[in-house]
Amino acid sequence: MARGLRIFLVVTAVALATWQRARAIEGLHPDHDERPYIMAAFRYAERMAPGRWHEILDLEDNSEHPPLVKLAYAVAEKVTGAAEPGWNHVSTYGKPMPADARAAFDAARWTSAVPGIAQVAIAALIHPLAGLVLAVEGYHAQYTAQAYLEGISGLFLLLALLVFERGTRTGDGARRPDVDLRRVGAAFALLGIAAAGKYPYGAVGLLTLAPLAILAIPRRPLAWLALGGIALVAFVAFDPYLWPDPIGRAIHSVGFHLAYGQSKEVTSVGLPWYHQIVALLHAGPMTERPGVFPFGWITPVVLPAALVGLPIAASRRPTWALAAVIGLGFLLVWPVKWPQYVLLVMAPLAICAAHAPAMIAAAAQWLGRRIRSGRTATEPSPG
Repeated sequence: MARGLRIFLVVTAVALATWQRARAIEGLHPDHDERPYIMAAFRYAERMAPGRWHEILDLEDNSEHPPLVKLAYAVAEKVTGAAEPGWNHVSTYGKPMPADARAAFDAARWTSAVPGIAQVAIAALIHPLAGLVLAVEGYHAQYTAQAYLEGISGLFLLLALLVFERGTRTGDGARRPDVDLRRVGAAFALLGIAAAGKYPYGAVGLLTLAPLAILAIPRRPLAWLALGGIALVAFVAFDPYLWPDPIGRAIHSVGFHLAYGQSKEVTSVGLPWYHQIVALLHAGPMTERPGVFPFGWITPVVLPAALVGLPIAASRRPTWALAAVIGLGFLLVWPVKWPQYVLLVMAPLAICAAHAPAMIAAAAQWLGRRIRSGRTATEPSPG
């Protein structure tokens, strides 16, 4: 693809992503998790005052998730000067946004949307078609336009995958003979930061990059341990909730997060283990929120196209192909089936799906050769 055309498509993808997320920020009602995250952000913002910064370490609101994203929301609320809304009339789902809540929600939502748009830019740099798909895909647009944890956490995961790929692969997907250990180390640091945003993003990233690192740096167990140490240090550094008691608070937070999957709130819904696959084959955001996601019909196409494009993606972009496979496996075994979790895998799926046309073209060429060779074999010889 010509350089000028590639640049144009990347810019187009970013523009589409910005338009779609601005539309969602304005049109979506308050959603389930936005309320506790924004409430926690205001509690953090109160402590961002002279003489009170140390109190941030003692705040345990919403401790099942690390505080990184909520701290980012707190900065946004403080910088914009948004007033805290009266929470007693802010519905958790399905009712219009109260006027006094608009400023607080807009500040947090744009803090989520900008990293979501950056995710689209990364996907577009890998393959412009992937960026165009991710720009308007309903689930990604919704949960990066709302004050969820997915925008910031997902950005650090995609950065980790991108930096690792650049450190271990050439532009055409071949292994680099000289692995760039600085980039590989930076990728694992980014994984730690992703986990400090939301644990599953760190888990999927580690399950993806750990085996690839072992293959890229063979027979060097000390280097493997160093990479794990880098990820752990970055995770603790960006999770101030852990600082007063790293081991005790980590056990409490992770334990709560794991126990939540077995809680009545989750089990009473009765979603099957394969529910996320069903969600990926259904244009949920478009049908449930009519008028907000006009291109949401693309969602059911992504997974089938990704499966078609997976063989070529595995040869050209193995880091992203493995992330797609690992992400899908994680979604199947993870007990919490809320729709925002599909963002763990949406960008890698979009990149695999972008290779579907090349796979179809290769299959058509192969079939054409088979047909021609069959005709040649059945033609009678002259004389």
